[in-house]
Amino acid sequence: MNQIPKKGHHQLRKGRKSIAGTYYSITIATNDRRSILTKPDIPEIIFKCLNWLETEKYLKWMCIMVMPDHVHIVFKLGDKRTLSQVIYSFKRFTANQINIHLGQKGQVWQDSYHDHGIRKDESLKKIIRYLYENPVRKDMVKNPEDYPYWRCKYKM
Repeated sequence: MNQIPKKGHHQLRKGRKSIAGTYYSITIATNDRRSILTKPDIPEIIFKCLNWLETEKYLKWMCIMVMPDHVHIVFKLGDKRTLSQVIYSFKRFTANQINIHLGQKGQVWQDSYHDHGIRKDESLKKIIRYLYENPVRKDMVKNPEDYPYWRCKYKM
């Protein structure tokens, strides 16, 4: 008899692999899904952190989409850190900076995150286009190019 897997963070980690040179699509949500990420200067904290991670060759980001209560990142994992180590560094640094900026203390990010290793048969551009159109699907803007809180190395 097949059992239905229990919901929870351990199910997200099941089957997680960290492979240098692999493209990943990552979604990280705020704790309690609080809408704090599009407050003034917060997206810039996220962009600067990812630029630093790239400078250190931990990853090479392709697309960053900052939504009010979560962030999507598409990147190629470098060979200096595991996927979990890169996400931990991102969450730790940005949480500290966001808390300072907002004059608060406490947990900024959910403990877990969703990762998807992008296989060769999947289109990187298709995944990025989906993220690009996310603010339109959420009725935040009429045209994706009007959304200010994203960065992409591809022309859309």
